[in-house]
Amino acid sequence: MAENIGDLIAQLSVEDDDQRDAAIDALVALGEAALDDLLLTVSEQDGLACAGAIDALGRIGDRRAVGTLIIALQETDHNIILAAMTALRRIGDPLAVPSLINFLSEDDLYLHFYATHTLSQINHPDTIEALLREIEREDVNVRHGCVVALGRLGTARAIPPLLELMNDDDERLRYSIAYALGDLAQDGDPSTIAALQQLAADNDENVRSAAAVSLQKIG
Repeated sequence: MAENIGDLIAQLSVEDDDQRDAAIDALVALGEAALDDLLLTVSEQDGLACAGAIDALGRIGDRRAVGTLIIALQETDHNIILAAMTALRRIGDPLAVPSLINFLSEDDLYLHFYATHTLSQINHPDTIEALLREIEREDVNVRHGCVVALGRLGTARAIPPLLELMNDDDERLRYSIAYALGDLAQDGDPSTIAALQQLAADNDENVRSAAAVSLQKIG
């Protein structure tokens, strides 16, 4: 393996997975010394080289990469978008939250899932505030993603807005709320127990099942 950063960057474009992975590992080991070259690669190249550079930046974890990674979210190549989401999740900077929330309206299940997962890993007050605002959007996909992310973040502040949504017409949203309440509620919380008991009598089997699981969690 060549130690020159330029040589390592060039190897990000090779088809051989093992060789490319070894180059990424070497660039990650170089850390800050490779940062500028990696940022330039993301900005100027596409395909394997761009995705590999994004992977390395996420593993290095330097917040100076966040702006470039946010821009990478605008690419049309799904592999690059997903790599950027993974990198942003690893870095955990809330600056990325507004751009990630935009993906919650996606009909593409992979993009929606990855955006939700990424948001649920950026445990910061700004993330929670943004999700609490966006949970009021008309787009049910956005609300669903916010509910899932808030449940995983474990903030009890999300309970009141979730209770307000529990009668929504969309069964997928009610299902997610039922699970989230089980993750958020403190043992024996009467308002949450009452809400889950109502959801346990829902006309949708999946909602009833999720509510039953959550009731067992909180006792």
